[in-house]
Amino acid sequence: MKVRSWKRRFFGGFICILALYFLWFGSILLRHRAGQEAPAGKKFFPNEVLGVYHIHTTLSDGRKPLDKVVAAASRQRLDFLILTDHGNPNRASLASQGWKDGVLILAGSELSVSRGHLVALDFRPPERDFAQNAEEAALEVAAAGGFTIIAHPFSKTRWSWGDSAGYAAIEIVNADSMAKKNILRAIPYLPALIFSPRIFLLKTMERPSQSLEKWDQLGAARAVYGYFSTDAHLAYEALFSCFRLHVLLEKPLARDFEKAKGQVFTSLRRGAFYCAVDSARPAGGLAFWAETKGTRFPMGSTISRDSSSPVQFRSEASFPFTVQTHLLRNGEVICSAEGPEISFPTERPGIYRLEVYLRGGSLLARDFPWIISNPIYIREGGS
Repeated sequence: MKVRSWKRRFFGGFICILALYFLWFGSILLRHRAGQEAPAGKKFFPNEVLGVYHIHTTLSDGRKPLDKVVAAASRQRLDFLILTDHGNPNRASLASQGWKDGVLILAGSELSVSRGHLVALDFRPPERDFAQNAEEAALEVAAAGGFTIIAHPFSKTRWSWGDSAGYAAIEIVNADSMAKKNILRAIPYLPALIFSPRIFLLKTMERPSQSLEKWDQLGAARAVYGYFSTDAHLAYEALFSCFRLHVLLEKPLARDFEKAKGQVFTSLRRGAFYCAVDSARPAGGLAFWAETKGTRFPMGSTISRDSSSPVQFRSEASFPFTVQTHLLRNGEVICSAEGPEISFPTERPGIYRLEVYLRGGSLLARDFPWIISNPIYIREGGS
């Protein structure tokens, strides 16, 4: 009788714990769905386009062919994709570019070089393969009209740092690496893989402190821009909902492929974009700029220091939810605001960028920036 009583108590306790777990998990699903329905608010840049960067298809080690990847992007209402199939370069991937199912498909290649993996974009296909030496490869890509991004510098194939070879950018978040590293702590959210995979992804995210610190160090010498990278090999639609580039164009995106390609890559080269975790909340409509002597300098700009005329940094947005905004100089917070608006005057040279954090019950970790802007640089003599 005692054994049966113990079994009944154990079984009853297990059922209670299970019921509490599903009540907790159900409340998370409901809250997350409500958050997803919140609009981004007013767009200060009418020509802001959404896309994702660093995608692999069956043309290298991805799990889905291009048409399936494009279908996932179309369902997420993305404007563009940037394919980065492995190769030196991947010529088949480059040949697949164009408008497909209403999505602008752009392609570069993820090169395996002496220091790690290097993404090359917007280059003319070379007659021979790029060099295996990292510095030589970067110079060859530049000679072919392209630019390079250091991929997953502190995970997987780690980057071995050396003298700069003019790399244009660095991945500050790599979704594939982060998910694999933090999968154990997301186990309580495992059922979300069935109902809402983006929730599971959100719970694998941790602040990319090492990448952010390195980004600030690199920017001390020259303009270097930061990317949120999906590094998608599978789970394309979930990843496409999370890590996005918000690219600011000067004119509406053209329907002619070559013109549209030029528009997107020109803005990326200028740093005229910000990165966001759109699955936590939709992030469109952020404006960040600097003003001096009546001239407005957008995100990605470099300003020559003039002590007689201070620089005024400004940010605006119209988010219908609670956020906290930080203005950073050389990686240190110098101004904080409850809300999206910042106004801060300075005469000091440095690297200035925004980090915007969600507040009020977001599933995103409290110290993970929902939005990271690209910097505006103030240089001595405009160097």
